[in-house]
Amino acid sequence: MQRKSTLLLGFFLLAAQILWAQVTTSSISGTVTGPQNDLLVGATITAVHQPTGTTFRTTSLTRGVYSIPNMIPGGPYRVEVSYVGFQNFVQDNITLSLGENSRIDVPLATTAGTLQEVVVTGTSGANRRKTGASTSIGRQQIERLPTLSRSLQDFTRLTPQANGNSFGGANNRFNNITIDGAVNNDVFGLSGSGTPGGQAGTQPISLDAIQEIQVVLAPYDITYGNFTGGGVNAVTRSGTNKVDGSVYYFVRNQNTIGSDPISKVKSATFSDKQYGFRVGGPIIQNKLFFFVNGEQTRRTAPTIFNAGENGALLTTQDAQTLGTFLNNTYKYDPGTAGVFDAQTQSDKLFARLDWNISEKHRLTLRHNFIDAFDDNISRSATLFRFGNNAYRFNNNQNITVMELRSRFSNRVSNNLILGKHRIRDFRSTLGTAFPSVEITVGSGTVQLGSERSSTANELDQDIFEITDNLRITRGKHTITVGTHNEFFQFRNLFINNLNGRWRFRSLQDFYNNNPNQLDATWSNVAGTARPAARFNAAQLAFYAQDEIQFNRQFRLTFGLRADMPVIQDQPGFNRIVDSTFKGQYSTSYIPNKQLLWSPRVGFNYDVMGNREVIVRGGAGIFTGRVPFVWVSNQFSNNGLLLNTYSQTDVTATPANEVNNGLGFNPDVNYVTSLNANNRNFETNLIDREFKFPQVARFNLATDVRLPGGVQATFEAIYSKTLNNIAYSDVNLTAPVGVADPAFNNGADTRIAYAASATARRVNPTITNAILLSNTDRGYSYNLTAQFNRTWKHVFAQVAYNHNNSADVNSGSSSTALSNWEFVQVVGNPNNPQLAISNYALPHRITAVLSTNFEYAKYFRTSFSLFYAGNSGTRFTYLVNGDLNNDGRFGNDLLYVPRNASEINFVDFLNANGTVRFTAAQQAAAFQRFIDEDKYLSTRRGQYTERNASSTPWEHVIDARLAQDFFVGKGKNRHTLQVTFDVFNFTNLLNRDWGRQYAVTNQAYSVLTTVTRGTGAAQVKGYTFNVGQTPWNPTFASRFQGQLGVRYSLN
Repeated sequence: MQRKSTLLLGFFLLAAQILWAQVTTSSISGTVTGPQNDLLVGATITAVHQPTGTTFRTTSLTRGVYSIPNMIPGGPYRVEVSYVGFQNFVQDNITLSLGENSRIDVPLATTAGTLQEVVVTGTSGANRRKTGASTSIGRQQIERLPTLSRSLQDFTRLTPQANGNSFGGANNRFNNITIDGAVNNDVFGLSGSGTPGGQAGTQPISLDAIQEIQVVLAPYDITYGNFTGGGVNAVTRSGTNKVDGSVYYFVRNQNTIGSDPISKVKSATFSDKQYGFRVGGPIIQNKLFFFVNGEQTRRTAPTIFNAGENGALLTTQDAQTLGTFLNNTYKYDPGTAGVFDAQTQSDKLFARLDWNISEKHRLTLRHNFIDAFDDNISRSATLFRFGNNAYRFNNNQNITVMELRSRFSNRVSNNLILGKHRIRDFRSTLGTAFPSVEITVGSGTVQLGSERSSTANELDQDIFEITDNLRITRGKHTITVGTHNEFFQFRNLFINNLNGRWRFRSLQDFYNNNPNQLDATWSNVAGTARPAARFNAAQLAFYAQDEIQFNRQFRLTFGLRADMPVIQDQPGFNRIVDSTFKGQYSTSYIPNKQLLWSPRVGFNYDVMGNREVIVRGGAGIFTGRVPFVWVSNQFSNNGLLLNTYSQTDVTATPANEVNNGLGFNPDVNYVTSLNANNRNFETNLIDREFKFPQVARFNLATDVRLPGGVQATFEAIYSKTLNNIAYSDVNLTAPVGVADPAFNNGADTRIAYAASATARRVNPTITNAILLSNTDRGYSYNLTAQFNRTWKHVFAQVAYNHNNSADVNSGSSSTALSNWEFVQVVGNPNNPQLAISNYALPHRITAVLSTNFEYAKYFRTSFSLFYAGNSGTRFTYLVNGDLNNDGRFGNDLLYVPRNASEINFVDFLNANGTVRFTAAQQAAAFQRFIDEDKYLSTRRGQYTERNASSTPWEHVIDARLAQDFFVGKGKNRHTLQVTFDVFNFTNLLNRDWGRQYAVTNQAYSVLTTVTRGTGAAQVKGYTFNVGQTPWNPTFASRFQGQLGVRYSLN
């Protein structure tokens, strides 16, 4: 409490003192007219980017039309128009957003003797070029709004339709993220952040290297592509004619973070530091510029629940005894049982050169280097991992991008982008190689040895891309013809349980050499101990578009895009699979080459011609890409690369079936000698007609300037699925009956499959044959209202978005089996119903308030708040069991009984066999649970639906306070800045505010099936954990502060 009060006091005392994958440029266009609205041909238009002195020049063409493409985003610009016999026209302070085509119509007046200038300043209003939904976040917002991780997501959340990394209710894997027009997705699809290096805990680029961020959901410009969710594009900073630089340091630790709001337990000790520099300037004035940014992140997070600590699974004595046994018996050191300081490190270096070759050609070359790692070791009250069971996730990136912007004449311009990406991800384990060992202790698990998924886990990605857009202006028409192509090379090494995975029922069983289960995987390729899946792929796109400016008020854009995904290699041929499915499915099949067409049309209508009211919208098809891990599954899991072995003890004697009764063997190569002749295997298949994701998207909006200078936007977006993913197990036989009546007295009539694994498989040798195919079922819509107002020192914005999104499969996993088995169903897992998506967020409210004041010549205080309120995370009520006998747990939707007669309970037992809750107690408590649940109480006599429930509403305010101290004056003025960012400022104000909730995997098993005894004494029923709640507060429910210091050369 004292620390919290100190932070609050310090905060207020300080306050008292104080595009796209193909779009990296902006443009201006308009019409030059005389006093009688006569159209002037041959007027000279000159735009100067004042920070760099870069000059853009053109002349007005037929009908007085002019256009200057490929301009530098930002500003300010000075635009001057001259024509013989007329006064010069000058407009200052023009700032261009990324991808914006700003319309500047020029009325020239005749001269009367002495040459004069007509000077105006930049004006604001609705964008006459915008058609679909988009959000732009400029450098000023980046510098002033709260940020904790200094990530892109801290700012893309300003998009009203955002839900974390998801946009518009779509899977975040269907986004496209670019930097300077070059792909910066995690195209393989393993990172939750959607960017390379996410698993190593690094951001894709330093925030100090970013100039502007843009998010688009429905851009009808045909050059935008490779997404069906949202598109995020960031453009980087460049040098100018003025030397500019900064050094900075940000830090947070356990003293800047609140206690758990419920348990009141303080945050564990940790340290998180970010520090770096940036500098930019001219190499040759007005000609050649440089920008460099270097940044390091260092985080240390000691483990909790260490041996002997309160709530830990192992006592100090138990840990010492186990460690001594391993050392003496197997000569193996399991690592520390005490505190383990987990490290996360990231080193980033970004460099950029900009060369104004001439007024007609500009070249940009930039390189981004990242070297990062993250130590993974977690302990809890039910999990204890010895130190050498940790693994380190490593990430190395080298990304080079070149862009050449050319203007060959007043009518013809071109933009060429080339990119080369080299990304390496790999895991490394600690200590000497040892099999993975899991020992049950009470209700928890002890893990030791080499982490089972990390001994052979590597991913190499090499990506080359080329984009070229040719733009031709002829009268009212601006024609764009272009291509965007990405070429991929993948090497994916993943062998789970390579050293063997041994399980034991207890510590005593481990000491007695009595294993309960052994799982092992090893190479099936002669001469190759660690076979990897290798394949090449490409995504090619060609497009053409015509933008017609009918008059000053109405613009129409229509175009056609053709995308062609190509898998260039063929997986291996498995004869067992081919003979099983008679050639209908084969491990060697890949999708046929096919063109995916994306026609689009968009419009923008300035109703009164003064940008007070603009109506805009469009319709079109958007083609995305799937994460290539979904394709890699066909190359890795084909039953050819690897041998597998799995054996579980089914007797109680020491001489059990595991390893033929020979017991545990510490040799990591021993598993290769196991008999795999009668092995089972999983195989992943892909439909030859499989298509990459496509949606038809429709958008209608109006931008209105309201009285008082308020800018309002009202927008509607509807998306209809054309092609999305669907998974099925084609090795699953037809159902043979209904669910066991013992659990619900026959009220639950869902279909069920044969109880025997052998009987429910088409081929008993194949455990699952998961087929990736398509479905056209699905949709989403978003209704948005947004208002903003800017005063001299204050900016305010508020937005509301209503979203609904439905799909058949949300695609939330990286593996084929998980994507199939974790789609919740009533009966047939191969025919899931259309239901609410994992990414749906029905209600979201955001608000921004930002203000800054300079005073007393040497001081400036900035204060910003960001509010986000939402209706909670979607989740599903399930049964923990296998009621439909499909062989999978965790996918059976709950039958909600009409009354107590439609459900049977058995006693809930403790680990020692004593009764915790009687059957009667559970029955009464479960009925109350249903009555008190808003959703379940409406489903009596029915099954629950996927994602039909949600966690409570959340309301969170984040804050940023910045105090600037000016050193020097004029051109020599430098700035010392002290900042304090607080995420969940609401919780800092009140412990009960700012709660945020989560349900593990968005699914909650409210009942568990139990079978006890055998024969006539057998009893079946459910258990219900009385007093349970589906959701729990997350770590984000506590306030998190970060202190920063920055010194800048202005």
